Amino acid sequence: MPRRDIPDFEELQKPLSLYDPRYYYFKLISLLLRTVGSMSEGIRLGFEHGFDSGTIMNYIYENTPNGMGFIGKQIDASFLDQTTCKAFRSIREIQREKITKFLEGRVGKKTFIADLASGKADYLYDVLGEKEYGVEVLLRDINEKTLAESRAIAERLDVGDKITYELGDALDPGSLGTISTAPDLVVEVGLYGIIHDDELLKKHMFDLKEILNPGALLFNVQTYNEQIELIARALVNQEGEPCVWHLRPVELVISWAEEAGFREPEITMDPYGIYAVVMMRN
Repeated sequence: MPRRDIPDFEELQKPLSLYDPRYYYFKLISLLLRTVGSMSEGIRLGFEHGFDSGTIMNYIYENTPNGMGFIGKQIDASFLDQTTCKAFRSIREIQREKITKFLEGRVGKKTFIADLASGKADYLYDVLGEKEYGVEVLLRDINEKTLAESRAIAERLDVGDKITYELGDALDPGSLGTISTAPDLVVEVGLYGIIHDDELLKKHMFDLKEILNPGALLFNVQTYNEQIELIARALVNQEGEPCVWHLRPVELVISWAEEAGFREPEITMDPYGIYAVVMMRN
């Protein structure tokens, strides 16, 4: 099935003209989502915390419809069944499988994993709970509340002794420089889509190589999404602004990583053709 044309990033950043029928269409959709839609727990959380936040991503991963009464739960079930949400859950499993394969390839060697924009990162806990791999994990995020929630999950699953938590900004070279041990694997899933500046992302690849010099890098890239304009025009991000995501060809991001010194890209697309999950070696 051919992909239909969708607005590019620059177009999505510009407000629609009052003479454009789409302006009124998306205003109506946004109004409905903010009113009737708020009966859905997921939609309510999205408008409260941002549809690009770790809070909403974790809610989507849990995939348990909730809301105000029967109607709220039905609306929530519809929200969680959107293609974008299904893709989120799919790449979570792909990421878990790639990490498991990476650990198995190390044949019992002690492994240090650093997730630099972790959110709750509970998919890592699934890996830690499967088998004794001799893994130590550093979870870093700019949101202290998210890290506290992650710690609670780890303690409940009895894997907390393998994990260290730190506040940190993945894009700040000074913050990266405080990580004293070179990671065997750096994980940066869900980060690149909210970095709008190509040059900043490209520079970040070089910072990773020069400051941390990890053995491997795992990331994902949102390459295509038919719902991208609806998301940008009707939903909000963590700052309460339009939730504009930056789609990029996976080949472009891989080329930046290769320029920085990473190699051997292993690419897996989700079944919906939205995300590419990439593992690269150093």
